[in-house]
Amino acid sequence: MDRRHLEYFLAVAESGSFTSAARMLSIAQPSLSYAIAGLERELGCDLFERLGRGVKLTPAGDALVEPARRTLRSFALAQGAVRGATDAGFGRISVISHALWAVETLVRVIGEFRQLHPAVQVAVAHPLQRAEVAARVRSGEMDFGLLEGRPPGGRILASHWLVDHELVAVLPPRSLTHLVSASISDLAPAGLISTPVGTELRSMVDEQLEQAGMPLEVAVETAHLATVVPLVLAGAGVALLPEGMAVEAAAKGARVLRLVQPSHAAVHIIWRRGQLSSLAANFLDVVLELCKDNAEHR
Repeated sequence: MDRRHLEYFLAVAESGSFTSAARMLSIAQPSLSYAIAGLERELGCDLFERLGRGVKLTPAGDALVEPARRTLRSFALAQGAVRGATDAGFGRISVISHALWAVETLVRVIGEFRQLHPAVQVAVAHPLQRAEVAARVRSGEMDFGLLEGRPPGGRILASHWLVDHELVAVLPPRSLTHLVSASISDLAPAGLISTPVGTELRSMVDEQLEQAGMPLEVAVETAHLATVVPLVLAGAGVALLPEGMAVEAAAKGARVLRLVQPSHAAVHIIWRRGQLSSLAANFLDVVLELCKDNAEHR
């Protein structure tokens, strides 16, 4: 059993399928299946119960989850200690964030941090599903994560409000020209464009539909956030986006309307309690300074 086996095991356990875990790990699914089968042979027991498209943990697999996470955290702490002793001023910070928040929120933090620590590498990962953010920070794989909505509770993760983003409607140039503001019921007949179920943007769209008592349906579902605005401009439908992204859409010709009932996305940063290196603590200091600035403009 080695570190790679444990990383693969946790990816499958947290995603609930070999397919999703393979995408998360950027490896071929047969390679992942072979590695997990090897781990099960070594341990002499099945770790997963195969359920068609998905899997669930067996009692043995469930018992392995926390020890695997602790082991990976120990690896991360050991690497951090060596870097701190041998490469003063150097190091690596890892953050997992949906592109919605990476574009508007994270770029400023990284810019300010890199000016203070120009030799530090910052790696930003993109989650396939919202749940992946907390899972990868909780396991110690990532230093920080950005999440919209209520942050996860518990004794492992700490969190802090970072910024509020107002959601607005983004429409094709000549669509619904009689409206000066819009409700979700005004927009839905034109066809909603969003990302897949489980992503940050889709969760916010579904919440708006649910509050209006409407079916949780979209007209165009795209896995690529960068295609949402081009699809709107092409007349494929309308979208709900954070105001910062909508400004860029308006510059390309889209119509932007505020919602009749304003809706805000509260973004939080999360990290593991008691697990911050001095470099990660410095990164968090930059974040908290930004929080103060954002709070003044609330």
